[in-house]
Amino acid sequence: MTRIAFRTRPAPTPARRRLPLPSRPDQARWSTVAIYGAMSAAGMFTASAGMLALGARVMARLPLVPRESLRSRPDVTVRAVYPDRVHLDDSRTTRRGGLLSLRQGGGTVHVRLGEVDGRPTPRTVSRPLLAQDTDLPLRVDRASSNGFFWAGTPQTAHGLPTQDVHIDSPVGHMPAWLVRPRPELGAADGAEDTWAILVHGHGSARGEALRVIPLLHRLGLTSLAITYRNDSGAPASADRMHHLGAAEWEDTEAAIEYALAHGARRIVLIGWSMGGGIALRTSVRSAHRDKIAALVLDSPAVDWQDILIHHATALKAPSPMRTLALWMMTSSYGARMVRLHEPLALDEMTPQYYEEHLTHPTLLFHALDDETVPPQPSRELAARRPDLIEFVPVEGASHTREWNRDPARYERTLADYLGRVLGREDVAAQIEVPLRDPSSPALEGSIGLRL
Repeated sequence: MTRIAFRTRPAPTPARRRLPLPSRPDQARWSTVAIYGAMSAAGMFTASAGMLALGARVMARLPLVPRESLRSRPDVTVRAVYPDRVHLDDSRTTRRGGLLSLRQGGGTVHVRLGEVDGRPTPRTVSRPLLAQDTDLPLRVDRASSNGFFWAGTPQTAHGLPTQDVHIDSPVGHMPAWLVRPRPELGAADGAEDTWAILVHGHGSARGEALRVIPLLHRLGLTSLAITYRNDSGAPASADRMHHLGAAEWEDTEAAIEYALAHGARRIVLIGWSMGGGIALRTSVRSAHRDKIAALVLDSPAVDWQDILIHHATALKAPSPMRTLALWMMTSSYGARMVRLHEPLALDEMTPQYYEEHLTHPTLLFHALDDETVPPQPSRELAARRPDLIEFVPVEGASHTREWNRDPARYERTLADYLGRVLGREDVAAQIEVPLRDPSSPALEGSIGLRL
């Protein structure tokens, strides 16, 4: 019998179960890494760009938003008050040479102080008390320095009859002080048809002109101390923003037209800080340039780009932020971002521009210690036009405080200059300066308000 052998097959081995490998981020696909990386970078870029734009917008708006002068804030500490002197905490304001006045209670207290004459302690300075303009005396407390030195109006400060007039500008009626020469009060005859139009600075007020109005009156000139758009008490511009002189010059032009309509035949433009820049811009754009006899500029804003970069650098703002801020101020699209109705023509407010377009004789004072408007653009402009500009650098003075540093020198320079350009050398030579003694007793009705 044949036997058939059967080969037994081995039982099938069960399939080995594959366990999932643990996740390894370092082995993730490069595309995933790229996507997440791009998203993260985009987020960081967006945040950085947003912060840059926000910082630039704040920086661009700072000089454009009208505000009351920071000088109205208390910046001096009074430590002791005596009948003939005052002791103050030592600071850059209180130790600086020259005259100083102090206010308290918003002007209910106003005193005039002389040069530093001692150091009672290592941390205080002493100044003589020259005069008190208010009934209430100075007290030991915080006080505000008043760089105008005098307070009130030309009438209350100097006894010069003052008319309150209104000038019709493109944006409304602008209040102004009109002071006509009075021979019975010492004014020289023969120059009443020469009007000095006085333009105050950024965040300042008409009272800035009180330091020179007595001299102008003695020379026989008519003084018109004006306001401009967005000033306290004056109409606002359409966008309620300062234009750094690019638009405000129209208000000075309106003042010139007012003067010509009321008997003026010659105009002298006098401006402080931004008011100096406004005077410069008026002199090159006015329809009455032939009537402008001269300019007098005190710490003028000659180059706004230089001023803005100076302050941005002081704040340690990065260069891209500074560049973006300037773009916001000068481009049509950027202007809307800072709520300007039109971009600012900052390229028309530079030494190079004024070198080409300035045609009037100019006396230019600038404090060498000026930390608000750096003096270099003024120096550069004077160097570019030595045929027209007489540059007077003043050491030891802060912004628009050249008169305060040395009233006699300032007034002598101003009187002699106006005497030459106006043909009144004989009158100027007879003036004893300072015309008004800084220690003159307060007049009846004097007030301490900074107007």
